[in-house]
Amino acid sequence: MPETLSVVVIAYNRAAIIGTCLRALGFADEVVVVDKSSTDATAAIAARYADRVIVVPWTPTVEDTRAFAVAQCSGEWILYLDDDECLSPQSGAAIRAELAASQADVYDLLRREYILGVHDEAAYYWPEYHPRLFRRGAVAFSGTVHGGMRLVSDRTARFPVESGVAIHHLSHRDVAEWIEKCNRYTSRPDRVRVAHAGQDLGTFAHARIEHWLMRSRDAGAGGYASAVAVLRALYDIADRLKTWEEERDLDGAAAFAGVCAALDAAYAAGAGAGLRRGDVTRGRPAAAVAGEAAEHAALRARIAELRAACDAHAAEAARLGVALEGAEHALHDTEYALAVTQRRLQAVEGSTTWRATAGARRLAERAKRLAGRE
Repeated sequence: MPETLSVVVIAYNRAAIIGTCLRALGFADEVVVVDKSSTDATAAIAARYADRVIVVPWTPTVEDTRAFAVAQCSGEWILYLDDDECLSPQSGAAIRAELAASQADVYDLLRREYILGVHDEAAYYWPEYHPRLFRRGAVAFSGTVHGGMRLVSDRTARFPVESGVAIHHLSHRDVAEWIEKCNRYTSRPDRVRVAHAGQDLGTFAHARIEHWLMRSRDAGAGGYASAVAVLRALYDIADRLKTWEEERDLDGAAAFAGVCAALDAAYAAGAGAGLRRGDVTRGRPAAAVAGEAAEHAALRARIAELRAACDAHAAEAARLGVALEGAEHALHDTEYALAVTQRRLQAVEGSTTWRATAGARRLAERAKRLAGRE
C-alpha cells in the first residue's frame, strides 16, 4: 500500500491566490490549511479545497506556525507550502511517481520567484531549490525568522528542472509590498541577521548592492534584474541598520519625549505658556466639502425627480380610481336590471304553466263528461 501524502499550507489574507494554490493539490491524500485569522475570504475559499481549515491567532511571521502546522498532518510524507506558492501542473504526477519508490527522505523543489509580478531567469534568484517534501520526522523547524529547517536525515534529493516540478512563488506584487515585508521581518528580534564583518554602514551598503548585482546575469542599468537586486540589498541594509540601532541602545521614542519635555519647560518659562480652551471641531478640506455639496445637490435633484414621478403616479391612480368606481356603479345597475328581468321571466313562466295546467284540467273533465253520456 503506498504511503500517504499530506500537504499543509499556512495562510493569511491571501484570498486572491489561495484558490489557485489549493487547486493544484488534488493529488494529495490530505490537504490542511492553517489560517492565521484572516480578515478576508481566505478561510472560506480554503474550505472548498481543503480537508481541514484550522484557524489560529495572527502572528507577523510564518516561522512560528510551521511546526504546529506540520503536526496537524496525518500522512507519512508532508509537503508544505506558503499561501503565495502554487505548484506547477506537472508536479502532482511527478511527486506521486517518486514517492511510489522513494530514494530519499527529503526532496528539494525548484522555486520560480515572481517579484514585482515578473519571473526572470537572469535575476539573482534563479535557480533556487528549497526543501519542501519530506518524510515525517526527517526535518525539524526553527521558529527564528529565516531560520528555515534543520535536516534530521541526510538522505536528500531534488527534482531536476526537466521534471517540470516547481513552485511558482508569487511573492511581491510591488515595491511597497517588498518594503512592508522587509520592515516586518527585520523588526523581529529572533531573526537570522546578515553578517557584516565589522564593516562601516556605507561600505556594507555598497557591498550588499554589489553582491546581489553580481549574482544577476543581466544587471544592466535600468533593467529588471538590477531593480530586484537592489531590492534584495535593501533587506540586508535595513537589517544591518536595525542591528546598528540596537547595538547603540537607541530609543527614538524616549528621546522625542525628552525633547518635548525640555521644550514644554521652556514654553512654561516664557510667553508661550498661555492656555486656551477651544471647541473641538472637525475640519475637512475644501475639495471634500465642495464634492459633498455637489453630491448633495445631485441627491436633492434626484429626490425632486422621484417626488414628481410619485405625484404623477398618484394622480393617475386617482383617475383610475374614479373610473373604477364608475364602472362598479354601472356593473351594479346592470346586475339589478338583470335580476328584475329574471324575476319577470320567472313570473311569466309561472303564469304560463298555471294556464296550461288549468286548461289541461278542463279538457280532462270535459272528456270525462262526454265519456259518461255515452
